[in-house]
Amino acid sequence: MTTFRAKGIVPETEPWFLSILGDVGAPSARKLADGADLLITLGIGFSKLTGVPEDVPLIQVDVDPEKLGKGPEGVMLYGNCRYVLPKLLERIRGRDDPAALRQIGALKEEWDRQRDGEADAAAVPLRPPYIMKVLSETLPDDAVISVDVGENCWWFGRNFRMKRQRMVMSGYLATMGFGFPAAIAAKLAYPERTAVCITGDGGFSMAMADLVTAVKYDLPMVVVVLNNRQLAMIQVEQMMEEYPNFGTDLLNPDFVEYAEACGAAGIRVDTPEALGPAIGEAVRMNVPVVVDVETDPRRF
Repeated sequence: MTTFRAKGIVPETEPWFLSILGDVGAPSARKLADGADLLITLGIGFSKLTGVPEDVPLIQVDVDPEKLGKGPEGVMLYGNCRYVLPKLLERIRGRDDPAALRQIGALKEEWDRQRDGEADAAAVPLRPPYIMKVLSETLPDDAVISVDVGENCWWFGRNFRMKRQRMVMSGYLATMGFGFPAAIAAKLAYPERTAVCITGDGGFSMAMADLVTAVKYDLPMVVVVLNNRQLAMIQVEQMMEEYPNFGTDLLNPDFVEYAEACGAAGIRVDTPEALGPAIGEAVRMNVPVVVDVETDPRRF
């Protein structure tokens, strides 16, 4: 298991990997963690959203001494995971447990069936679980994916199935508008890899002026905008606190026309069957592309 911020550090296709632990992960991951004999954490922040169980024996490894002891009580091990992990693996390797592997395999299949059931391929506007399923199946394995803050991030964590892509997100500050500039940075850092930004209309609107920067410096990338015309995460938080809905409806420009006005390409997707071909085309175009996806604002 990983935390949300570490999503992708282990491919989800690995037989021993189950899910993210926390609110966006599989319910079975929580059960597995709660029933563990021992948890070894490697450089995690012990977010409330992760919810590391407090009554399971714990070994905490961290290179930052100020982080040690911030989680549940346990054994604190100060060190760099690069050096500590091989030493731990020496003690673990050779302990085959076919029954545990079968259990994890069954839980993975259960989690995949649940997510597949959420991905309604007929719904219009498009449902976020379906969008993430198609992106999982379509984006290149070498992609660097920047995820903006908002509902899009929640759905990505839950329904996108990482292979060998790398993910960047604003994990601590949760700053809206992070996604698109991060994709520009990813393309500059890894020019040979596909840069992808997954964002909402609210987050993209905060940083879309940078599209001319991507065009000016010839930085090919794919920007997938989940356009639900709402600040949906804020709306959910207001609802959870029993506040009236206020200030969450958005009046958006035409993102396709805006992209074209900047010298980039724009593709509008308003039917489920158009999404996969649109993403494939955007990856092949080798220019900055905004894919504007008509998205259902309902969480469930």
